[in-house]
Amino acid sequence: MNATTKEPTDWRDLAARLAAATAIGIATGLVVLALEHLVDDVLHEVFEAEVWVPAVIVFAGAVITAIVIRYTGGRSSASTEVYVEQFHHSDPDMDVKHAPGRVLGAFTTLGSGAPLGLEGPAVYTGSAVATLIHRHWSVLRGDAFHALLVAGSAAGIAAVFKAPAAGAIFAMEVPFRGRFAGERALPAIFGAASGYLTMALVDGVESEIEVPLIELTVGRAFLSALLGLAIGIAAIGVIWLISTAEHAASRYTAGLRAVLAGGALAGIYALGRGMTGESLALTSGNSVIDWAVKPDHAVWVLLGVFALRALGPAVSIGGGGVGGLFIPLMAAGAVIGRLFADASSTDDIALFVVVGAATMLGAGYAVPLTGVVFVAEYTGQATVIVPALIAMAVTRLVVGNRSVSPAQRP
Repeated sequence: MNATTKEPTDWRDLAARLAAATAIGIATGLVVLALEHLVDDVLHEVFEAEVWVPAVIVFAGAVITAIVIRYTGGRSSASTEVYVEQFHHSDPDMDVKHAPGRVLGAFTTLGSGAPLGLEGPAVYTGSAVATLIHRHWSVLRGDAFHALLVAGSAAGIAAVFKAPAAGAIFAMEVPFRGRFAGERALPAIFGAASGYLTMALVDGVESEIEVPLIELTVGRAFLSALLGLAIGIAAIGVIWLISTAEHAASRYTAGLRAVLAGGALAGIYALGRGMTGESLALTSGNSVIDWAVKPDHAVWVLLGVFALRALGPAVSIGGGGVGGLFIPLMAAGAVIGRLFADASSTDDIALFVVVGAATMLGAGYAVPLTGVVFVAEYTGQATVIVPALIAMAVTRLVVGNRSVSPAQRP
C-alpha cells in the first residue's frame, strides 16, 4: 500500500476509521489544550517579570531543550516534518516511545518564549496518537494508518487555532507542493472536527482579529495582487533564511547550536524590546499580528520587526528548538501587509494585515488553500477570502516550488 491508495469501500472499515479519527481528535485536543495552557501560564509569568528576564529565559530554554531532546527525545524534534515524512512512507511505523520527551522539548522551547508555534508539536501529537490507536485497534485494516495520520494532523491544527476547516485542508495539503491528498478527506474532517470541539468546549470560540465587512472593488483587487507580489518576494527570503539555518546547524554539535541560538535569541529580544518597547521578537507571533493593525508605526520600526520575526524562527529552528512555523510565518506576513497598506495609503489596514499573514503562511508551507480558508476562520469574515485568493495566486507564481518543509514532495 502507499499514501495515494483510495479510501476503503467496505462500510464497516470506513466506520472504524471514522470512529478512530474521532477518538484521535479528542485525545489530541486534550493534549494540545494542556500544553497550550501550560505554555501560556509560564509565558505570562516570564513577561510580567523584570524586562531582562525573558532574555535569560529564552537562552536557558534553548540549552534545556537540547538536553531534553538529547536524553529523552531520541535526538529528534516534535514537528510537522515527522507527519509529512510518515505520510510518504509506504509502510509507516512511527516510533512513539520518545513522544513524551519530544512534547516536553516543545514545552521548554515554547515556554521559554522562543519564536515558534504550537502547531508543530500539535501535529506531531496527533500523529503519535494515531500511531498508538492504529497499533491497538485490530479492526483497522489495509492502509488505515495513512488515513489516521491525516486525522491526527488535522486535529492538531484545528485544536491549536480553533479552525477545523483549515485543519482538515492543511493535513491533506501539506504533504505535497501543489498537490492534494484528497483521498483522506473524511478522516481529516472527523479528526479536525473532534479536535476543534474538544478545544472549543473548554476555551470557547471567538475570532482572533476583527476585520470590518468590505466590498470587493477593482482597486482592492489590484492592491491584493500587488500585495501578493510583495509577499512572494519576502517569502523567498524567509524560506531561504530557514533553510540556511537548518543546513548551517548541521555543522555543529547540539550543545553548541543551543548555546549559540540561545544567545542570538536573547539578542534578538533585546533589539525588539529597544525598538518597540514590547516583547514582539519572542513567542509564536500572535501579538505581532495584533500590533501590526495598530496605528502610528514608523516604517523603520516595521522593517525592523519584520527582520527580527524572519530571523528569530530561523535561529530557533537551527538551534534545535521544538515548534512550528505556522504563526511565525503569519506574523512576518502581517508586518509586510502593514507596510504595504501604509505605502499604498489605504484605509484597509486590518484587511491587508490579515491577507498578508495568510498569504505568507500559504507561501511558506506551499499550502495556498489552507491559507485562504484559515484567514476566513481566523477573522470570522468570509469577505476576506477573495482578496486572499488574489494575493495567494500571485504569491504562488513568485515563490514557485519553494517551501520551508524539506520533506514535502512535488
